[in-house]
Amino acid sequence: MKSHRPIRIAGAGPSGLSAAIRLAAAGLPVEVFEARKAAGGRFIGDFQVIENMSGPEEAPDWLARLGLAVNFFIRPVRQAVFFGPNLQAHPVESTKPFAYFIQRGEAAGSLDTGLAAQAQAAGVRIIYETRLRREEANIVATGPSVPDGLARQAVFPTALPNTVWVLFDMALAPGGYAYLFVLEGRATLGCAITRDFNRMDDYFDRCARRFAEIAPFSIPAGAATRFGYSFMSFSLKPSAQMDGRRFVGEAGGFQDFLFGLGLRYALTTGHLAAESFIQETRKEATYDTAWRAALGEAQEVSLVNRALYEWGGNRGLSFLIRRAARGDVRDYLAGWHAPRAWKRLLLPWVKWQWRRTTPCVHPFGPHWCRQRAAGATPGATPGAIQWAGR
Repeated sequence: MKSHRPIRIAGAGPSGLSAAIRLAAAGLPVEVFEARKAAGGRFIGDFQVIENMSGPEEAPDWLARLGLAVNFFIRPVRQAVFFGPNLQAHPVESTKPFAYFIQRGEAAGSLDTGLAAQAQAAGVRIIYETRLRREEANIVATGPSVPDGLARQAVFPTALPNTVWVLFDMALAPGGYAYLFVLEGRATLGCAITRDFNRMDDYFDRCARRFAEIAPFSIPAGAATRFGYSFMSFSLKPSAQMDGRRFVGEAGGFQDFLFGLGLRYALTTGHLAAESFIQETRKEATYDTAWRAALGEAQEVSLVNRALYEWGGNRGLSFLIRRAARGDVRDYLAGWHAPRAWKRLLLPWVKWQWRRTTPCVHPFGPHWCRQRAAGATPGATPGAIQWAGR
């Protein structure tokens, strides 16, 4: 392997740090440029999910295969309660974990601080409060550039017992869902939507009141409570490279579109981009070839799943959660991720229905992305503007 100048990565999120850790493990010099003052600076200490049902490989085994140590908070999830529009409770459970909770943000124990510590221990130089232009980067890991889904969250202390609740109601969370996760006296309350973004705050408040009907609680005022916004970006493309740069994570539109759980995509694409530098003398070891083999079909399936989820409305959601409660929820959700012949047939129709006919702000080459309805931009949402500025 020939000697290298430092490989430069724009962004110290999970995808960028995954790439940096793999590159450093191979003995290559790496510099990561992060616009914020710390890894995880755009998050508020919220609980997020690494899904564990899209394939046979368990999340801890997958992390180990990527060369990532578990030096961060992680908890398996085997039980939850799904609520439909009428608040009827549907307890779900699985033999193996169907997800793992992790925490995001700048605090000790978060995924972000854990990965940053691993990178630095491997010799990676992380340069904070410095923005690297895309054209100067070898790997672009700057997060989402256009919203296909928007979420508002609150993190606060609570006396509620450990809780994993998900509420499905298109009137309260159009195209999405709401969630209340409580672990060890700390709550994350969130509402995620895929349309009508300008009413995000109203939907969040309505979801909070709806959850309070199940078990009364309040969001305390003061410094112990934090609010934040996030959004996800999704696209289908033949290439995630441009002028030699690799686009990873949501900077490359890599996301599972069904529930917006993108951490597997982020860490996987970061690792694969690094491998493409390590094995650059092998013509077949290209980044595009690798990510298409690992994630290409899965993304297409998730687009069809997203269409079915939205087209089904509340009647479809009620059916979904009743089915999920009948058996092992991990097996049921794994079936959604499985490629089916009928989904391949439906894919061209979904792409035609949702195709974008106007310019977009994705930074990479030719691709498919979803057309946004008129007024469906987060321009009136201060938190979303902050994110879009990255």
